[in-house]
Amino acid sequence: MAYYDDMCEIWDIVRESFHDKLSSETIKLWFGSVKIVSFTGRELTMSVPSSLRYDVIKSKYIDEIGRRFSKILGFDIDVVLILENHDGEPEQRSDGKKTNLIGSTMPPFNFEYTFDNFIVGNSNRFAHAAATAVAAAPAMNYNPLFIYGPSGLGKTHLLYAITNEVKKKKTNAEVIYIKGEDFTNQLIEALASQKTAEFRNKYRSCDMLLIDDIQFIAGKVSTQEEFFHTFNALYEEHKQIILTSDRPPREIKTLEDRLKTRFEWGLIADIQPPDLELRIAIIKKKAEQVNIVIPDDVLNFLAENLRSNIRQIEGAIKKLGALAFLNGREISMELARSCISELLGGEEPVSVTVDKIFAAVYRKYGISKEDLLGKKRTKEIAQARHVSIYLIKKITEMSYPNIGKIFGRDHTTALSSCDVIEKKLRTDAALAMDLNTMIKEVAGDGTKISV
Repeated sequence: MAYYDDMCEIWDIVRESFHDKLSSETIKLWFGSVKIVSFTGRELTMSVPSSLRYDVIKSKYIDEIGRRFSKILGFDIDVVLILENHDGEPEQRSDGKKTNLIGSTMPPFNFEYTFDNFIVGNSNRFAHAAATAVAAAPAMNYNPLFIYGPSGLGKTHLLYAITNEVKKKKTNAEVIYIKGEDFTNQLIEALASQKTAEFRNKYRSCDMLLIDDIQFIAGKVSTQEEFFHTFNALYEEHKQIILTSDRPPREIKTLEDRLKTRFEWGLIADIQPPDLELRIAIIKKKAEQVNIVIPDDVLNFLAENLRSNIRQIEGAIKKLGALAFLNGREISMELARSCISELLGGEEPVSVTVDKIFAAVYRKYGISKEDLLGKKRTKEIAQARHVSIYLIKKITEMSYPNIGKIFGRDHTTALSSCDVIEKKLRTDAALAMDLNTMIKEVAGDGTKISV
């Protein structure tokens, strides 16, 4: 679950922050094996593997851990410490309440997922419109609703938004949200304990069923058989079914054809990675939610480099805010570069990509980087400069003002260069071939340019 991963990341930051009063050896000794178990919105449950660690943390550090978590989250939370049993599983809490395990379907910890805080752009507009329509009139038009796209782009957000909207209008509505993996695990448990009747009654009598990552049931014969009958029962009773996946139904290998067909009965909507403008809007919104101010140059830097998904952006904002807060530093370009270097992993920062573009242009036109960035305006240099600017915009999605800065010019120069190339591409097939060759050299098989 995304919120579980978020809390684990924040625990890493909180643990490291104790270097202001503890040695590395002490931190490793007492905190190294502490695990996040669950988070319900106001209560964080953590587990420790030994009675000694439990006693020391409980008596000396638990309050400070809670304070540091609360500082990062922006609201007060309670920290509950529990002891693992000999199997490494959390014991029942001392107050008698059963601990919520990681498989909990509570909404993410730091904000409610609603339609109001779902940031809409060209890449997700259709899926958002479909989700709002389903929430307004379940089982009326789009049943099932199938939303697909890469991980971390907002599919789960839309599922929670639908759930919140439906529950707001009809508080007694029986709405079930579950991940495909958990559906399978619950079925296995029901079969083992001979409680399949209870399992079927639960899922076939609800008003709305939302399954996240339905592709997980592919290849699992018993699960697909059970879900086939569950789907039919709900559909015949005019109950809304909403599914998400990382790919469209026809591309889910080992998924039975009869399920693929049913998934296509309603509406299929896709979500694609956000473009630059949407990434900027998302960063601004996420920064507001955690009460941090990001300077414009840092904001543009983050938007240009964090291109994978929204979850990556959220993680970067949380980490950036936490590092700035706990270390008493203002958010700067230096801090941002340090923060996202780990998040990018093997992904190259934009600056490296720009240098690759200059190298590709040199190989094609024989014009050096120095001449491209210089003041000379011969016909050959001007053409190579136009191509360089166009490729930077096309490959990196960098803003026009920032492209202008690279060349020591303003944004109008960058915009004009892109317009020049766009006009030539309408009739110049050879130029399109050259650009596609350079794009492949720099970024691999991706964006294609055609006349």
